Amino acid sequence: MKNISLAVAALLAFVSLSYAAQIPVSIVDNLFQPDTVTVNRGDSVVWTNNGAFPHTSTSGVDGVWDSLWDSGTMAHGVTFVHGFLTDGTFNYYCTFHWLSGMKGVVVVGTGGVNETPGTAENVAGVASFPNPFSATTTIRLAPTGAARRGVRLFDASGRLVRTLEAADGSFVVWDGTDNRGQETGPGVYFCEYGSGVLAVTRLR
Repeated sequence: MKNISLAVAALLAFVSLSYAAQIPVSIVDNLFQPDTVTVNRGDSVVWTNNGAFPHTSTSGVDGVWDSLWDSGTMAHGVTFVHGFLTDGTFNYYCTFHWLSGMKGVVVVGTGGVNETPGTAENVAGVASFPNPFSATTTIRLAPTGAARRGVRLFDASGRLVRTLEAADGSFVVWDGTDNRGQETGPGVYFCEYGSGVLAVTRLR
């Protein structure tokens, strides 16, 4: 019990550090404003579609998704949040409008370098879609081997809500229930995967 309490306390401290700031990016038609942001490790970027047309925030270069994050189609007024736990330079684009130059960059730390998805150092290779979600969300996992030890979801108080096993190590699906099959409420939940933590928001 003592070890579990220490683990939860460490996770909460890590979460508090990890999501210290939220940096806004406004999506307008065919443009991310600003198109380049610099954040600290542990901060998150919040994209909001303020344009009239659907857009996405999808990590990668020139229409090639690198599996780090994908907002899915965002209608007007929809917000998407992604946290950054490792230093680096992360390119992204709108899947509908990248050919017209709708691209952006997130620089984490100072003088970031490009990272390869799936390496042990790149725990940010975990992404969920849709996020926020109502019914189910698919959590894609970088092949670090951590999935063999399971994926654990905690609520904002640090209480373990659900443990999920990835059959092939590539993804898990969470239906918003806890380990007893009970529905969880709306709020932010934290997916612990190896040494990384991903914030997942449930709308109901």
